[in-house]
Amino acid sequence: MRISFIMSSLWLSGGVQVILEYANRMCERGHQVCLVTPRNAVDEEIARMLSPLVSIQEGGFRPDKRMSWINKMRLAWELARIVPSSDVVIATHTPSTLVSFLSSKLFRHQGLLIWFYMDYPGMFSNLSVEMCLLRNAMHWHTAALVLSKYSTQELSLMTNKEIIPVGLGLSHYELLKPIEKDLSTPGDKKVILYLGDFRPRKGLQDFLHAAEIVYTEKKDIELWLALKENGKIRTNVPYKLFFRPSIHHLSELYATCDLFVSASWFEGFGLPPLEAMACGAPVVLTNSGGVQDFAIPGENCLMVPPQQPVALAEAILEVLNNPEKTRAFRKAGPCTAAKFTWEAAVDRFETALLKLIN
Repeated sequence: MRISFIMSSLWLSGGVQVILEYANRMCERGHQVCLVTPRNAVDEEIARMLSPLVSIQEGGFRPDKRMSWINKMRLAWELARIVPSSDVVIATHTPSTLVSFLSSKLFRHQGLLIWFYMDYPGMFSNLSVEMCLLRNAMHWHTAALVLSKYSTQELSLMTNKEIIPVGLGLSHYELLKPIEKDLSTPGDKKVILYLGDFRPRKGLQDFLHAAEIVYTEKKDIELWLALKENGKIRTNVPYKLFFRPSIHHLSELYATCDLFVSASWFEGFGLPPLEAMACGAPVVLTNSGGVQDFAIPGENCLMVPPQQPVALAEAILEVLNNPEKTRAFRKAGPCTAAKFTWEAAVDRFETALLKLIN
């Protein structure tokens, strides 16, 4: 099978890393895979993750978050021109659905059009072009692949075409292991780990607000903030900043923290809390949608509504003040994570594509 993934960029993000895993593993199974991406939009770290069997086609120009709609159209046209002859053309990030449309209608590429839907409306609330694509892209795609049941339900409101959940696996699973931790060591600070960035929907400010509330009651806490970009942190709570930690370092942070907190507003899946569970970290998270595929409140985590820092603070305190609950979550997390393997996900992905083109 000849598969082309249309990428908005190859910059570091959860969605891009998911596509890389599928691309690498489909190549290992003997398929030809190409990533079509804008020029000068390949992150060095991402490039190192790519198998040499995966080809990259770069075209157009480097994208910019502040691009006008005219330049967005221009870039889409430039990328559509270079889509190689394929059996399957897979749009990924919502803006790339325009590329798949143009490649089919203007340049007569005959590959089956599939949308790998990993987004959500909250990503594009102030972007009219992207919202238009989100509502209409399924009109020109044969089917959609999704990561979670939540995304299936969300996309089914916009189309009656086939939606196939393929899910994902845990990358570097061999590194995501618990470390024995003495919960009774006196005098140690309780470490609360957050992983994300400064986009409002990732909930960093909600997390910091919740941490301030917790700090009024518990002075023996320290925040570990693992961020993929630099920015101003405003908080009175003691913290350490980790900029783009490697997977080796991140797995150590997961395994040695006392609590992992995710405060996202929306997620198509929500991988970091599952990675934290794999490492035996107790988890508090918001009900951001996709996390429902693995988060079982009271069994392997505590869950609160998004954008409610007070509720988030209460859940954090409930875990930090309850050693029995901490132990239960540390035990349940790795069992949950073990169910998510890339081998099973790629089986579902490959089966779905073969079924659709035959």
